[in-house]
Amino acid sequence: MSVAVHTPRRMRVSEVMSPIWIVLVVVVIVAALVSGRFLTPNNLAAVLQQGVITGIVALGMTVVLIGGQFDLSTGAIVMMAAVMALLLGPSGGVGIAVAIALPVLVGGAIGIVNGLAVFRAGANSIVATIGMQFLVIGAVLAAVSGQHVRAENISETFTALALARPFGLPFPVFIFAALVAVLSVTMSKTVFGRHVYAIGGDLEAARRAGIPVARIGVATYAISGALAALSGVLIAALVGHLDPTAIGGYEFPALTAVVLGGTSLAGGIGRPADTAAAILVIAVITNVMTILNYQYPIQLLVQGIVLTGAVAFYSWQRAGR
Repeated sequence: MSVAVHTPRRMRVSEVMSPIWIVLVVVVIVAALVSGRFLTPNNLAAVLQQGVITGIVALGMTVVLIGGQFDLSTGAIVMMAAVMALLLGPSGGVGIAVAIALPVLVGGAIGIVNGLAVFRAGANSIVATIGMQFLVIGAVLAAVSGQHVRAENISETFTALALARPFGLPFPVFIFAALVAVLSVTMSKTVFGRHVYAIGGDLEAARRAGIPVARIGVATYAISGALAALSGVLIAALVGHLDPTAIGGYEFPALTAVVLGGTSLAGGIGRPADTAAAILVIAVITNVMTILNYQYPIQLLVQGIVLTGAVAFYSWQRAGR
């Protein structure tokens, strides 16, 4: 009688560490070698500051995309929240809390409307969220008559949201890190997270399994809208005044980071922490090219090459499984 002998399977590097983290390490090493300024404390803080605003938007997008849908309204929500925060006049006291909380709540409400359109009305997520983008942008520009927006007597407590530097790092970095940790645990350790992956993996199978698809799907959009609005509030705190037409378009850099981090466009695959790593990769590449005085078109070209290479790699990797 023969006894089967099971030899332990050799784990691949990608199963221990996601490829995007390996890319991040390589990019940081290359950046340090080509520029002596890269590893200076002030420059590293600037890299983190540059990435986190888009990164917060990207985290919300990651949750939606894992669920098999798209959210292209986030750029408009960022604009709306920044304008709303400044119009509320965060000069002190309760006004600061309102200027922070109300835009985030409105962003979440817009996300709920998106989710209802997609999961209740059956609308295509790309069409529905682009439509919402136009609606929100139109409403914001009409509200301010297309004019520059400035907060009067803005409180230092409000601006500290973006300008404070605990331990030498911009405060938004800590917000971003906390969000990455919370969403990572939520997506990997909770019933909600498992349901999102199930819905993105096979919508009909999830329905047959009794998963409340509409409720979970709407919740993913609410998270995306609230996080996009939080980014807008941080922009308002950072600059104190803005041209509404100059801060749109965050949805596409955020989507680039989500895809670069390995989240599948088909849904069911992705991790918030990997999106965070992708944000840092993009921020490092942009920063070192700025230090080396590369023009903006060259920066776009390099980012496009990195993104295309990442998509090709992930497609090859998944086809080989």
